Amino acid sequence: MFPDEWILLFVADAEHATARTGIVLLHNKDYLELCYMGSEIAKDKLTTIFFTGEQQQHRKWMKVSRLSGTPQTT
Repeated sequence: MFPDEWILLFVADAEHATARTGIVLLHNKDYLELCYMGSEIAKDKLTTIFFTGEQQQHRKWMKVSRLSGTPQTT
């Protein structure tokens, strides 16, 4: 129905942290855009996000490092 897309699902019925039934609230090819739009729509609802395509084998991770010292402003 939504090939290779991210789905934001309103969970209507869940058992042991597994969604049994739900309603599609949004779908999008872009994960971050889906999260942004979904944050406004699903504020107080139990939701889950999943991808309908194949999982990627290689992911790129951003390295985060902490700067030494205290931040200074001018």
